[in-house]
Amino acid sequence: MKKGLFKKFAAVSATAALLIGLIGCSSEAGTEKTADGKVELKVGTWAGAAELQEFQEVVDKVNKESDSYKLSIQSIPADYYKKIQTMASAKQAPDLFWLSQEYIPMYADLGVIAPIDEAAKDVDFDDYYEGALNIGKFDDKLFGLPWINQPVMLYYNKKMFEENGVALPDGSWTWEDFDKAASALTKDTNGDGKTDQFGTVIDGWPNVANWIWSYGGEIITADGEVKIDSSESIEGIKMMDQLINESKVTPNKTQAQNTGGPEMFKTGKVAMFFGGAGDDLEKQVGDQFEIGMTQMPVGTEEVTSSWIAHTVMSSATKDKDAAADALIDLTNAVHDWKILPPVKSKIDKVAEIRPEKEYALEEMKKGSEISRGFNNQPKQNEIDNAIWLQLYEPILLNKKDPEQAAKDAAEEIRKIVGQ
Repeated sequence: MKKGLFKKFAAVSATAALLIGLIGCSSEAGTEKTADGKVELKVGTWAGAAELQEFQEVVDKVNKESDSYKLSIQSIPADYYKKIQTMASAKQAPDLFWLSQEYIPMYADLGVIAPIDEAAKDVDFDDYYEGALNIGKFDDKLFGLPWINQPVMLYYNKKMFEENGVALPDGSWTWEDFDKAASALTKDTNGDGKTDQFGTVIDGWPNVANWIWSYGGEIITADGEVKIDSSESIEGIKMMDQLINESKVTPNKTQAQNTGGPEMFKTGKVAMFFGGAGDDLEKQVGDQFEIGMTQMPVGTEEVTSSWIAHTVMSSATKDKDAAADALIDLTNAVHDWKILPPVKSKIDKVAEIRPEKEYALEEMKKGSEISRGFNNQPKQNEIDNAIWLQLYEPILLNKKDPEQAAKDAAEEIRKIVGQ
């Protein structure tokens, strides 16, 4: 599945209702073993097609090195979460499966996944980037290990900068610097009175948290305190609003969503694009122009959001010791396959795994260091929906000022979390 734009799956609230209603209704079967006494375990993945073949190679390697378990893949390339939810409700979920960060609190809160603290006591947590590791924690317990960390980075079209006489980003830009450059790159190139070249694209992506965190704000704290209407958060929202509605450095919502941000970037319609560090933009662009990558602009803090996924263990697995060992072994093996690995010791492997990314290795290292996940809550989907309806979309449409949007979003989120 394409994850560079951090697209969410829908119906998480329906998931909770389904799981609450059905968890505990099914009986558990005994542990299955192979002829040579290894515990048989299933690992659920959304990988399909070529990605599935690559994952199979990873699993084969792990199986070859294990004396205690044998993993088989359960590929669910479509409707992944809907099917995982149904299986979990019937206590037939794979022993191990992938979860993107926004699902972990809900699944942990409902008892669908099991903590792995004891099994992971020998894991070198210091090797993990803190932001990637922390999203697996809920209620002071660890429920998974990250296998990928995708910090949001700033991609740029070097040709457009050079042709317009604008200095290239150097990794130290403030949002004011970004605004100035994006404004200089926003033009009517054919003289028809309509802007057809833009400095950037903001269309619901990137997440508003990138501006809020950059100015020292927070949407909601780890312990559930709503802060999206704090003065720091509003400063970040004001900058996003300025880029969209004052400087107008982005195509309008309809233009952007009809064409797509990545498509507008690779065809030279926008000069700068916010993308995941592991996105394949270099391959898509090819030899049309030279692509650059650097850090997100800074408000008062150096920070970037990240798409993070963990390997988790079903609470219904019959042999938790074997499953936990497999979780750790498999996750470690995936670090040699997927980029960006969430561990410092393997970040240099990015150049081996994806040679076209070598030019930006140092930038990606820094991005990994300053990246973080969200303080996701059990009702995260409802929270995200409130942010979209009360804040992000109204600002895109210039229907609310930042203060009102923040106030409305905060009020709705507080209702959701019971404050």
